[in-house]
Amino acid sequence: MRLPFTPQAHMSSAIALLLASAVACVCTGCAGSDPSRPTVTDRARHAHPSAALIGDNTKTDCVYAAESIGVLSAFENLVERKFDCVLVYNNASPNWAGWEHPWFLKEQGIPSRNWWRWATAPGTHRQLVITQGMFPSDVDGTNWLQAGASGAYDAYARTLARNLVAAGLGSSVIRLGHEANLSGSPWFIGTTRQSFQLWDEFWRQTVLAMRSVPGAHFLFDWCINAHVEPIPLAEWYPGNDVVNIIGIDSYDEGVPAGDDRWSTLYNQPDGIKAVLQFAAAHGKPVSIPEWGLWTPGPGTLGGGNDPAYIDHIASVVRNNPVAYQSYFYNLAPAALLSADPQSRMAYQLHFGGGSDTTAPAP
Repeated sequence: MRLPFTPQAHMSSAIALLLASAVACVCTGCAGSDPSRPTVTDRARHAHPSAALIGDNTKTDCVYAAESIGVLSAFENLVERKFDCVLVYNNASPNWAGWEHPWFLKEQGIPSRNWWRWATAPGTHRQLVITQGMFPSDVDGTNWLQAGASGAYDAYARTLARNLVAAGLGSSVIRLGHEANLSGSPWFIGTTRQSFQLWDEFWRQTVLAMRSVPGAHFLFDWCINAHVEPIPLAEWYPGNDVVNIIGIDSYDEGVPAGDDRWSTLYNQPDGIKAVLQFAAAHGKPVSIPEWGLWTPGPGTLGGGNDPAYIDHIASVVRNNPVAYQSYFYNLAPAALLSADPQSRMAYQLHFGGGSDTTAPAP
């Protein structure tokens, strides 16, 4: 899902530190000249722990909280537990300056959106999963596939990585160019073998550029959109050397009336089963970065209040090598979970305080 670049929203997919180097100035100006950005002293005070929460089979519980720490607190109260992992979006930046300097590194004047301070608060061990677009919106409509594959954007990727490392977020998960098999995505992979190959090379170039930065310990998540527009995974997989996690966004939607909901979601082409099998064949853990209940109706074919769907997602997490999962707590998925006691009870059982899916610490 792609989010509009606003403080509030996300959908059709979804949205809502900068520490500049004391030595170098980046393309958009000298970092030290902006008082809203973290200083070197801030970096020392808020240094992120070197060990990440997310690993090959950590089964880390995360949440998308509508880009609001206040919403995160409400969700924690609802499901009766605290979360140390949050998913955020930087996938609708208007230009390269915004792409290199994600909003969550700059929103220090709005406490409810200050995810940098949340993630690096002293005495905590917290993780961000960053949904990062492959390019900003002002590149839409250009020959970005060819340019990205040729390495034309590598300098921007290195600057992004330097800014994240400097902010103490060098162990973040980067969900790069998510749902690229969706034709509505700005970074849609296209429909030909040539476009697949160019897309793969662009993705690889970005990963290699970000990894080249000292202090970068990012995990890169190659994440598809479940079964809506199935394209054989092997035809656009960037490669084991650049992919750490293989992800799938799978909401409780798109199942015709009368069909078995879970069997349909699980078994459709590019559905959960296909991703589990593909990941196993490549020796990679799986993630479910976006999942949630969905409003019923002819336009969505959602399951509404559906605790069985939550039970099945939990079973997938419990019985497979899963790095992390993240409930999408916004809009319809939030409203449905909040309103239905049975669905909420299922979530609490599997992912709440007494989680029956979490793996022992590695």
